[in-house]
Amino acid sequence: MQNYAQTFAVNVYSGELHFNSAHFITFNNSCENLHGHNFHLRIQAYGDNNSDAFVIDFVLLNRLAAEICHELHDKILLPGKSEEVAIKQTGDRIEVSSYDKHFALPATNCLVLPVANTTAEMLAWYVMESLLPKLETDSALAHVKSLEVAVEEADHQWGICRREIHSGGD
Repeated sequence: MQNYAQTFAVNVYSGELHFNSAHFITFNNSCENLHGHNFHLRIQAYGDNNSDAFVIDFVLLNRLAAEICHELHDKILLPGKSEEVAIKQTGDRIEVSSYDKHFALPATNCLVLPVANTTAEMLAWYVMESLLPKLETDSALAHVKSLEVAVEEADHQWGICRREIHSGGD
């Protein structure tokens, strides 16, 4: 009988993992109009089962990801590391300029992210970057070998960030 390698996975895609936000992206030397989406989030963790026969706690993963979604919800997401977008805060307003577009927005409605563009892929990266320290704090990554975060911007259109995890194990 052959010995087959196996990996287990956890997939979290609950009703709590969504956020409604506005954004624009820059591409081809232009800037889109500011527009909104009902974003959805899916997280998959791949690895070995622990002594309790699971890769990672579903409930914990869902709760931590929902906290990040809550931070993004009802915000205008702006690319803080873009070379094509100028962002300037003056008092309680944020002024944004890119190519032929100019926006003046209430600062409380905006969230400047450490990304070059607010594409679905980079939103997935941002969620990943926000989620990993939370999971590390809860010592939840011991059996996780890779983590994938996917952000659905429109029906069946996902931006994905996948990261290999190098934890010390138990």
